[in-house]
Amino acid sequence: MNTPLYIQHRAPYDGHAAAELLDALLVSAAFGQNPTVLFHGEGVWQLLANQTPQVYGAKSLIAQLEALPLYDVENILVERESLESRQLKADDLALAVRIIAREEIRQLIATHFPILRF
Repeated sequence: MNTPLYIQHRAPYDGHAAAELLDALLVSAAFGQNPTVLFHGEGVWQLLANQTPQVYGAKSLIAQLEALPLYDVENILVERESLESRQLKADDLALAVRIIAREEIRQLIATHFPILRF
């Protein structure tokens, strides 16, 4: 069976990408596909524990993201270099994630199908 990889690279309240990612992950998990999600670039901001979405007239993503393990979405990865370049640490994030180095992404992509980028 194929294992999908979802890549999130957009800021949390930049359009509908975050909500679309969450919907896609939940659908994938509902069909037993054991999806993996990688947050990199601006996408790492989605995992930040202290968000202020009301500034954008939006609801916080954190509650939905925290529910992912309940739906068997357990492979939540973050690119180390994306965190470091934004001066973030794992302690700043609302979720338990596995941090991977940029050079590991090529292997990650090679072992997943399909690859969906949000």
